[in-house]
Amino acid sequence: MSSPRLSRDLRLLLTFSALRNITDLFLGTFLLSFLMQNSINEILSVSTYKLFEYAATCGGFFLFAHWCKRYNKVMVFALNQIPKILLLGAIIVLDTRAAEYVIPLGMLYGIGAAMYHLPMNSMIGEKSNHKTIGLYMGAKTAVNYTVRLIVPVTLGFFIDTGSFVSVAYVLLGLSIFELFLMVFLSPSRHRCKTPIDFGGFFRCMMRFPVIRHLFMMEIMRGFGMGLLASVITMYTVFMFKTDLNLGIFTTLFSVFSIMTSWLLGRYGKYRYYRYIILFAMFVSLGGISLFVWRATPATFLIYNFVYATAILILDQLCSVNVFSLSNSKCITANHKVEYFVFRDFALFIGRWIGYVGLMYIGVFCGYPWLRWYLVLITASMMLAGWMTMRMLPYLKEKK
Repeated sequence: MSSPRLSRDLRLLLTFSALRNITDLFLGTFLLSFLMQNSINEILSVSTYKLFEYAATCGGFFLFAHWCKRYNKVMVFALNQIPKILLLGAIIVLDTRAAEYVIPLGMLYGIGAAMYHLPMNSMIGEKSNHKTIGLYMGAKTAVNYTVRLIVPVTLGFFIDTGSFVSVAYVLLGLSIFELFLMVFLSPSRHRCKTPIDFGGFFRCMMRFPVIRHLFMMEIMRGFGMGLLASVITMYTVFMFKTDLNLGIFTTLFSVFSIMTSWLLGRYGKYRYYRYIILFAMFVSLGGISLFVWRATPATFLIYNFVYATAILILDQLCSVNVFSLSNSKCITANHKVEYFVFRDFALFIGRWIGYVGLMYIGVFCGYPWLRWYLVLITASMMLAGWMTMRMLPYLKEKK
């Protein structure tokens, strides 16, 4: 029996995912560093940027859901380049004054993220089957973390030796290249011609408690993983000062993430999931306890290692649960788009709670209290892992 192979469309989606990772590193990790260096109150600026980004993403999911269900998803997917190009253009024009416009910049990024993720998730489901989805997810993880391995040092070097704006020009060129590649994607239209039906999906959700449990898990995950990357970026810049160091450490810990993801995908069988989650929770508790006990560069790097391994495991198994449930009997074929919209809304709730708290710390507390906030963030991911254990029957491997 021949091994499954990825179709041309799935290979193209892998390419878009890799290019999106480059954009997210620049407009996520390094833009946060840029805002910190040009803001009076960096924690407040970062919190405001992320709050409006996530609000725009959530609103965009509801706004574009009808288009994704009734029309060609490739067209919606192509439109995500417009807000991204506008955002890059604004950074080029504003330069150091960009820190004064964090609200519109965050909203542009959020709208683009909604127009990217909703059609992307739907197309992956439509263009894959039970034989190729595992291969695709493994390849996606490997490609994305390889990008995170190579690109951060390059970005950090060019930003330190050149300017943030000069790198924005390069990303602008990549956006145009992505538009060209989208011509080769096959049309993707939902087989169902019924309009978007959030009410019907809500009734479906009330019938199956497992869906409600998953959304609670996603709120915890939104609070946890939604903040961790930003807080770690802020702490890295605070402790190690330069974008080059930020790039070096991001690259270093991406190596551990690649190894962890590969080992979990290769040897992480369903019967071991409970023990893997318990072990990851124990390691996460140890890492955050050490950093709270003594907040030094060394203990922060240890926590980074925990984030790149144990917390990544918790997040990855939560993701498996999300896609496993989307293909279960609980979600009808007519409600898959609505499922991903509601799932993103759960993430949005967690992220907003998290960044409102981060904004409070920025206004009234500062960095000495930020490590205590990391305790709540880490505990949130541990709780998400515990909820995943309760839902393990929905992760069973198909015979």
